Amino acid sequence: MAGRPLSPILASAPPELRALVVRLRNAKEASGKTFEALAKEGGVSESVVRRALAGKRVPLLETVKAITRACGRKEDDMARAWHAAKAEEVLPGAREWGPKMVSSRAELVESMIFMRIAGGYPPLHQLEKDAGSAPDGRTRLPHSTLHLVLEGRMPPPETLFTAFMEALSVPAADRRHWLDAHRRLFADAPARRAFGQPPPVVRDEPRALTSCEAAERALPRLEQDERIKRKTGQLKEPDDYELLGLDYLNSPTPDDHWPDEAEIAAWEAEAAAPPAHEHVDLREKLRAMIDRSEPA
Repeated sequence: MAGRPLSPILASAPPELRALVVRLRNAKEASGKTFEALAKEGGVSESVVRRALAGKRVPLLETVKAITRACGRKEDDMARAWHAAKAEEVLPGAREWGPKMVSSRAELVESMIFMRIAGGYPPLHQLEKDAGSAPDGRTRLPHSTLHLVLEGRMPPPETLFTAFMEALSVPAADRRHWLDAHRRLFADAPARRAFGQPPPVVRDEPRALTSCEAAERALPRLEQDERIKRKTGQLKEPDDYELLGLDYLNSPTPDDHWPDEAEIAAWEAEAAAPPAHEHVDLREKLRAMIDRSEPA
């Protein structure tokens, strides 16, 4: 493994990452040390050294400093190259602003990310641990809340912003300027509810709709749906036959039965027979009418 040479840096590697890896490789070649020797003197594994010099991603700052020390170079120059490569990886195209030049909340959040890069880009759990706990025992810098802030999904509260800068060891003079910028940009932000405090009760609730108001809102939607169905052929107007309850010619009947010759002959015989007259006794009928008309 020690004799295996490194592959060329990928052509798709970002410029700052390429510049960092080239400087690390040149330092290794100038020192004349093997990967095994660099790993032993730097206190890291040989695989870590090879991954750092491969140029596929930005290595950890501690790894870069360890390789630089083992090569006999100055850490500050290589650390500046690492900062540029990490900023290019995390915030491509972004520009670092000072506290007096920040003019928007998004730029302040980007400045927090640059602070994290300047501090070596520690994990959020490590920042939560470094910030310590408040007097009531709760953590000052919850990593879940900090994640939402750095993603731009919620504004940073002043207490969290202060704990964030203290965890990254930002100088006290710089912290004062950054707090002034925070107060200038988030002066109109709503105050965050204290831990354990219930949410406020909203009393100005909208009144409920009456049945008539609900119908007035529903009717236009129903009419619009009906117009759409007419245009698309899903709904058609009834014609005169349907309104009168008549069937179309040759329309199928519920039980499609065609009569045979015997049934047709029976129908014709019934139609040709004279109507049967019932025998009525007119005398009895007249006597009954007289009995009903006479007074009792």
